[in-house]
Amino acid sequence: MSQHSFSAGVKNELSKKYSADEEGLRAEFAAILNTGAHISEDCGSIQIQSEQESIVKKVFTLAEKLFRIRMSVSVRTGKQHQTVQHLASLTEPAEVRRILDELGLLSSLEGGRFRYLRRIPEEQITKLSSEQAYIRGAFLGGGSLTDPRKTYHLELINSCREHQEGLRHMMRHFDLDVGMIMRSRGRQDVYVLYLKEGEQIVDLLNVMQAYTALMDLENVRIEKEVRNQINRSVNCEAANLQKVVQAALKQVEDIEYLVRHLGWESLPPPLAQMAKIRLEHREESLQELGKLLDPPVGRSGVNHRLRRLSQMAEKLRQEQKNEE
Repeated sequence: MSQHSFSAGVKNELSKKYSADEEGLRAEFAAILNTGAHISEDCGSIQIQSEQESIVKKVFTLAEKLFRIRMSVSVRTGKQHQTVQHLASLTEPAEVRRILDELGLLSSLEGGRFRYLRRIPEEQITKLSSEQAYIRGAFLGGGSLTDPRKTYHLELINSCREHQEGLRHMMRHFDLDVGMIMRSRGRQDVYVLYLKEGEQIVDLLNVMQAYTALMDLENVRIEKEVRNQINRSVNCEAANLQKVVQAALKQVEDIEYLVRHLGWESLPPPLAQMAKIRLEHREESLQELGKLLDPPVGRSGVNHRLRRLSQMAEKLRQEQKNEE
């Protein structure tokens, strides 16, 4: 599952999703134009290019459904990497300007000139469902999602800061904590909206109604969480085992010190028995050591006796140190 294939899967799914009303269709079309189209300076042509045929088909369908305008569709093969690019284009100025005007993306200037407005037509977006459609279109036009098995990272890129600030505000209506940074791309600065938390990306997929991708991502999140829990458990067990081993080594060291300097006869019988059992079974747990005593004692009793032996050893070391 590469970054490209995961993003492509999400976009293919979104390309097949259409709003139930015209307002939503217009919102999504406006978003695709604002984020993924090249519109000529005189507003006389529109071109949308994508490696994914499904996106171009959706643009063609939206133009025909909303405006009864048929865009030209073609395929272009790249020379260097043999990539296939699908193109939807419209070169009739009157039709281009009609689309832009009705979507709220056209400004008339003096002298019969026109200017494309890269803006969110908020006056035409009156419902949350239309905001969902706009966000969906923005992802189709300028979004990407990394392979979630590697990391959680989603981006929406655009060269217009005002547009991105408006989109960020819109996404926050759905409790999406979207960050924004500026990034240099060649000679142009672009503005990147991003999400880095798996739960937030799941929420965005839900907003865009990419339910299949949402389930795929949730499955990945569950797998990663289970794997992380196993790793944490193994690390915790390893740490505990290390502590047990170190404690056992210290107990053996203290017992051997006492025996070397005071002899076995200096130890009370219960402690002497405990000391011998520990020396003979250096790798056993406290519970197992307790079973070997006569009579057997519980874990806390074993721990108490070993602690007394260690205290005796420490006291003896301190006395010898003071004598020196």
